[in-house]
Amino acid sequence: MSKIKVKVYEPPMCCPTGVCGPDVDDELVQFSDAVKQLEKEGIEVERSTMNHDPLAFQNNQGVLDIVNTQGTENLPITEINGKTIKLGDYPTLAELKEEIAKIKGE
Repeated sequence: MSKIKVKVYEPPMCCPTGVCGPDVDDELVQFSDAVKQLEKEGIEVERSTMNHDPLAFQNNQGVLDIVNTQGTENLPITEINGKTIKLGDYPTLAELKEEIAKIKGE
């Protein structure tokens, strides 16, 4: 069984998680909590924002193609083990766990 890896390609934000500043986005807070839960369960999660980790975008041709052809309105892009599972919105913890279960064959 291969290790599960979640990658999230996010729009430019003030900090790497977006959970900072005076106007914190509730969706980002919920997603950050989901990431913490997955990490507790041994799932590797990598978050890359355009302005903090542009090489991650350049190194993923599929993500780069979406950004180059459609702009940033489809960010965030969430992948699990290289398969895109969601565009334009952050997945919920339930959505992430559902996709991970499919990969694990549960």
